[in-house]
Amino acid sequence: MAKTIIARQPDGTIQLTITLDQKEVKKNYDQQLAEAVKKAKISGFRKGKAPKKLVEEKIPRNEIYEAVIQKLIPEAYLEAVKEQKINPIITPKIELLKAKEGEDWQIRATTCEAPQIELKDYQAEIKKSLAPTKLWTPGKDKGKDKEEKEEGPSQEEKVQKVIETLLRLAQFNLPSILVEDELNRSLASLINQANSLGMTIDQYAQSTGKTTAQLRQEYQSRVEEELKMLLILNEVVRREKIEVADKEIEDLTKASGDEKLEQKLANPLQKEYLRGILARRKALEKLARL
Repeated sequence: MAKTIIARQPDGTIQLTITLDQKEVKKNYDQQLAEAVKKAKISGFRKGKAPKKLVEEKIPRNEIYEAVIQKLIPEAYLEAVKEQKINPIITPKIELLKAKEGEDWQIRATTCEAPQIELKDYQAEIKKSLAPTKLWTPGKDKGKDKEEKEEGPSQEEKVQKVIETLLRLAQFNLPSILVEDELNRSLASLINQANSLGMTIDQYAQSTGKTTAQLRQEYQSRVEEELKMLLILNEVVRREKIEVADKEIEDLTKASGDEKLEQKLANPLQKEYLRGILARRKALEKLARL
């Protein structure tokens, strides 16, 4: 059995230090070695019939331990998550702290949960922001007072006002690992884009009149705002009890005419991803009607 120590940081980041008993590691090693024996092709023996000791000598031990790591660590992480009753929202960052043969192993998994978001009376504040504004225009006849006319915002303006109001009201800590994870993904995409143009990231930054550090800061600010909005809308979805039926997802994909998108629905993760997008859209539309 694995032993877990949990450490929570002020920004919501969670570190799980997991100790794996050497007996469990050895048991896993023997299982992986047995699998290797079944697949081994060694001169003088039929496939899978070579002695275990001979196979172990022929196959680099690090290959067997790599298989142990790939199986044992995810299992230990999931067990720790269940034991500590946490609900991670990202794939963990895994570090192998100690992995000596014949000794307990130790890993560190860094992840985070969705932060607790304080939104105060967001509906009342949004209603205020969406209230029609009074415009003063000159009267038709000279000498008359100016006429007062109310003019409401367009749908696009309403949605923007809702977003601005939610961002202003929401109070919570954004986990640094969440920002780092999304920032790395965005920068990797940018690097690939630059490479496709035959440029390094430094050259790309110079072409925009910025330094690499400025470009990174610009992307980080954008990522932080996008993540904040995503988390806030997820909270609104929860509070407003907004649901998205399977039929709504299917209708959306059919209307798009994108066959690849329809195929993706066979993947449960992709389906839930689309459900989340639709739910957040419905949340914005509902608030824009207040």
